[in-house]
Amino acid sequence: MDDITEQVAAARERVYGQVEAARARHNALRTAISEVRGLTATVKSPRGEVSVTAAMSGAVTEVRVLHEDLDARTLSAILTQTVAAAQQAVRDQAADRMTEVAGADSNIIADLRTPLARNGES
Repeated sequence: MDDITEQVAAARERVYGQVEAARARHNALRTAISEVRGLTATVKSPRGEVSVTAAMSGAVTEVRVLHEDLDARTLSAILTQTVAAAQQAVRDQAADRMTEVAGADSNIIADLRTPLARNGES
C-alpha cells in the first residue's frame, strides 16, 4: 500500500467517525427535545397564597388559591407574578436539559434563560 492510499483510508475513517458523532448528537438532541416538551413547573407565590403549574408550551395547567381572604386586585397581581415565575421555571428546566446536548453557549439556551416579555414590555 502506498502513502496516498493510507492517507485516503485515514481520511475516510475520520469522516465516518464524524458522521457517527453527528448522528449521536442528533439523536441526543431529539431525545432532549422530546423530554423538554413534557416538562412542567409548579411555583408558589412568595408568601404561599397561590400555586401555579405551567407547561413548556407556556400553558398554565393548574392554579390553586391557597388563601381565600385576598381581594381581587391583590389576587390578580399575585397570580400574574406567579404565572410568570412558573413559566420561567419551566423554561429554566428546559435550558438545563438542553445545555447537556446543545452546550451552555448555545443561542437556544440564552433564549430560554431570557425572561418572557409581559404586557407591553419589550
